[in-house]
Amino acid sequence: MEKVGKNETSSAPEYDVVVVGGGPAGITAAIRCMNHHLSVLLVEGRKLGGQLIQLYPTKFIYDYSSYPEIRAGYLADRMVHHARYKNVPMQEDTPVESIVKEGKMFRLSTPRGNLLTKTVIMAIGMGLFEPRKLGLPGEEEFMNKGVTYAVPNTDIYRGQTVLVVGGGDSAVENAIGLSSVAKVILIHRRGSLRAIESNLEVLENSLVEVRTSTELKEIHGDDRLRKVVLYDNEEDRSYEMEVNLVVINIGFSPDLSLVDKAGVENDGNHILIDRTNMNTNIPGIFACGDIVEYTGKARQILPALGEGVTAAEEAYNYIKSPYWVKETGEEIEVDKEKCISCGACMSLCPKVFQRDASGKSELRDDADIRLPCVDTAIEACPTQAITLN
Repeated sequence: MEKVGKNETSSAPEYDVVVVGGGPAGITAAIRCMNHHLSVLLVEGRKLGGQLIQLYPTKFIYDYSSYPEIRAGYLADRMVHHARYKNVPMQEDTPVESIVKEGKMFRLSTPRGNLLTKTVIMAIGMGLFEPRKLGLPGEEEFMNKGVTYAVPNTDIYRGQTVLVVGGGDSAVENAIGLSSVAKVILIHRRGSLRAIESNLEVLENSLVEVRTSTELKEIHGDDRLRKVVLYDNEEDRSYEMEVNLVVINIGFSPDLSLVDKAGVENDGNHILIDRTNMNTNIPGIFACGDIVEYTGKARQILPALGEGVTAAEEAYNYIKSPYWVKETGEEIEVDKEKCISCGACMSLCPKVFQRDASGKSELRDDADIRLPCVDTAIEACPTQAITLN
């Protein structure tokens, strides 16, 4: 394994890869980099384990291969243990404040000091996210006095009445988990829930009472939460309910300040990447996990693991340029006479090939022929019009 070095003009430690984010995608990427004997550092702004630890450690996960069900916190612990077993250097409670390109390196600033790295893998989940709030009367007043956005420990709510607000998987899974110790009412403002079907099946066979077309309007109490006002938007009526706890699960407001400062392209909520290689718009910066967006993206643990592996592989290729990765001196040629304008190469590798004015294939001006999709496009060309010289 390559040793961590020092830059000649700086006391900052120097790495091949710095992984920003200690959730499933980031941990997987760091382990893969270690397998390639790259010098790696993983930094996490909060606690190692990411959202699994920070938001719902007691929630059961039902779609992680090899475990019919497993608590999120335990799964996170196993991932962190795996990383430690592989001797991955990790720092928690170390938020990255900025990422700046300096020559061939990136400088990352943290409260512990600066870091220098050849590549960066951003696996920041939703950033240093904040839960999305409803903005209701009493919501701020009773924060941590009966109003919460996460369920770190279900046992403390044993025998109580809990209202869960939301219609997605997090709300449904929290409701199911709490129903083993408390009376749970799940409300959603629309007429149907939007959780995955397997979660809905478990919900249907649970003790959770589900009220659709129902909205939370007000929160009341004295020294802590005592009751809420609900609104049935189908029957156009309001009513009160006594509860001990309100869990609001309506999503998160991402903090993309680090992404913006680094100049990484995003849509205001997620980083936009090339799904074939987890590339961002900045060469040397890769991204994976919940923070990325592409067509068909599934925000679940298993896809995040695969993205982490891909990001690590591409970081390795970027640093090492092994013999199976094309040398930059090589050139791709398109024989216009053989090209039949089928569009196969453009469909498979749109960041390298495009149509010219006549509809035939040509190379983009900013084409990166090192992309793995180039080989696929060459093989897919029915007339062998594309060659690599």
